[in-house]
Amino acid sequence: MKKLLGCFLPVFISLTLSAQNKQFDTTALLIIDRMADVIGDLRSCSFKLNAANDYADSSFGLRKEFSDYSVYMSGPDKMLINAHGHKGHRQYMYDGSQVAYYSFDENNYGLIPAPETIIKMIDSVHTHYDVEFPAADFFYPAFTDDLMEDADIIRYNGIVTVGGKEYFDIQASGKEKNFEFWISNDAYTLPARFVITYKTQKGSPQYLASFSEWEINPDLPAAMFTFLPPPNAHEIRIMSKNDQ
Repeated sequence: MKKLLGCFLPVFISLTLSAQNKQFDTTALLIIDRMADVIGDLRSCSFKLNAANDYADSSFGLRKEFSDYSVYMSGPDKMLINAHGHKGHRQYMYDGSQVAYYSFDENNYGLIPAPETIIKMIDSVHTHYDVEFPAADFFYPAFTDDLMEDADIIRYNGIVTVGGKEYFDIQASGKEKNFEFWISNDAYTLPARFVITYKTQKGSPQYLASFSEWEINPDLPAAMFTFLPPPNAHEIRIMSKNDQ
């Protein structure tokens, strides 16, 4: 579902679509499509992401792990991620042919061969190395269709105001997961915050993330995506799941 919103619509008419026992609010789909179209038209972008992930603890049930990411993307084949969190200070740098992983804490690095576009790289590295890329789903061209496939209900809850800014509040529910998205009510309609609840896992753990400091089409020099090993850094082998 693409190009359903050619411009910002100040008023939405809320209808419900029912297909194959699913209920989809057309207002929600219009907003999500608008967001996906804007992201799909970007030449480059950068943003920060703050994430909290629940994990099982034998004494307390669920505890939270926190991570902060700075993400830089230049289409179609360059990406840099700086990550701080429970796994330490890490960096992932993709230049169109490989992903370089670097640990600032251990001063070691590994190189992973990768396909020629960001989306193909994310799929490949996740499949073969179990590397998670923060909020990657929002950058897939089929984001709306994928959500419709996973969810049985997609609902528009209206506009909420947080910190003086307005956001579209959208919820989706499927067999295994619940989703809630807050999308900025402005010209860009970019994602601002989302929550994923894993319904089939013990305790229904959540993944919560917030976007900030979006930069639209910044001039990102190619050199910033080229990895040069720091002094005295040693190379490690990153094994794929096929090698284990």
